Amino acid sequence: MRVKDRAVVVTGAAGLIGREVCRVLAAQGARLAVTDLNGDGLSAVLEDLHAEAVWGRPVDATAFADFTGFVADAGQQIGAPDVLVNVAGSFRMGSFADSDQASWEDMISANLLTALVACRAVLPAMLGAGSGSIINFASTAGEYGSIRPAAAYAAAKAGVIGFTKSLAREVSPAGIRVNAISPGPIDTPAFQLASPEDRAAAEARTLLGRMGQPRDIAQGVLYLASEESAFVTGTVLQVNGGSLL
Repeated sequence: MRVKDRAVVVTGAAGLIGREVCRVLAAQGARLAVTDLNGDGLSAVLEDLHAEAVWGRPVDATAFADFTGFVADAGQQIGAPDVLVNVAGSFRMGSFADSDQASWEDMISANLLTALVACRAVLPAMLGAGSGSIINFASTAGEYGSIRPAAAYAAAKAGVIGFTKSLAREVSPAGIRVNAISPGPIDTPAFQLASPEDRAAAEARTLLGRMGQPRDIAQGVLYLASEESAFVTGTVLQVNGGSLL
């Protein structure tokens, strides 16, 4: 029970990775407040976990006032947040030369603005407690550029990395750890819809010769949420099967 009785806020909980993060944290004793824009998907998550220590409702994680209200409601349900896991994000592939401003704003809002909003919303409680763990979601695309044409997505994820390191410098002296997890090729809908050739190429880029699974990422989140990582802050945990080597 590595996160027993810790109050954890999870955004993007209805996706495959978000749902697995919730399962792993709940199994390790966390009290969860979960959210996603996908109301039906979120209901499925809540039904799947069917635990008294799990609460949630849909909220737009790009809207600061709305998300602040969600955090306040979560505090009434599970207690002030000890951990924030920012899974919320979106991926869109396409040539940058053919893209438009709306598509850039969509990628930046979904992948970077959500992290800024959620972090700002939980920080007053964490600063008041003098402790906390924030886990943002980066990507290998944000570390060395997207192999597939997705420049705006890569830019947003690079922004997450810069934000994570900068926020760690700012708030870690007050007892709050801020880290990012950077998934490599994971078997999620973005890859499930890819061509067999693209999937084979993604598998070949890893030293293990396979796609990662959502549980691989969830176990990394568990580490960063637990006291096992008490001396870890301002870092990017790469869970990529060695695909950067």
